[in-house]
Amino acid sequence: MKLSKKQQRWIKQLEELWNFLDVRLRSYKLKTHDLRLIVLLQMTVAMHRIIRGFIAQLKGGSNDNLQSNLRTLTEATININYILSDDTDNSAKAFILDSKRSRITALGRLIKLLEQDRAPSMARANSIESYKELKLSLEQELSEQESRLGANNVNWPRIVERAVRGNCDEMYATVFWYFSQDTHMTADSLDRFAKEVDGGIAFTTEPDLSDLDQEIQTAFAYYLVFINICSQKLGFPTEEELKEFNNSEMLSKAHIPQFD
Repeated sequence: MKLSKKQQRWIKQLEELWNFLDVRLRSYKLKTHDLRLIVLLQMTVAMHRIIRGFIAQLKGGSNDNLQSNLRTLTEATININYILSDDTDNSAKAFILDSKRSRITALGRLIKLLEQDRAPSMARANSIESYKELKLSLEQELSEQESRLGANNVNWPRIVERAVRGNCDEMYATVFWYFSQDTHMTADSLDRFAKEVDGGIAFTTEPDLSDLDQEIQTAFAYYLVFINICSQKLGFPTEEELKEFNNSEMLSKAHIPQFD
């Protein structure tokens, strides 16, 4: 994959930002009971890991499916904006509880399929009784977690609702939709690698670099947004330490979400 000098420079800047945060994360200890801030730091660490993979893939000579990673970063940005827009910690509680609730829902579907003899591979892995026992165990854990959090009636809304409530509806209607194309393998995303030649259809396996500038910029912007929120809410890194990154040329045309 042939990169322009500008793209090489931008990847180097993204790696410098990753190294900058990595050093600080290794020595940081979060001292708070605010669930919103706990979720913020957890999401920041998850984004940190995604950016590491993003950089490694580009250095390895491929930008294939990077837009799926950018979709994940976009959803994380919508989620944290929604959570932090809530003056209470109910949205953070709903986010935490949704993980176990989703597992229970998935197990319920699986058990129904097993009862209908429509999940042979899973039937070979475990008995239907084992899945039912696991579901009961998770339901008990969820009940205890709800009681501990005092949040029996909070629910994690659909992403479109989270976007609206978190003032990210424009982001949902534009970049989230755009970066979802590769994830869902839409016809338009697949057509990028095909063309008509002599009455037939020819395909290419060469990387599509037409959006690479935007992909690198957007990754840098979303990553930096989370780091800046940590600076504002947690006091680390400092505003002074971030000044050089916040003045990067990459931010001029990137899709940068705004946080209050």
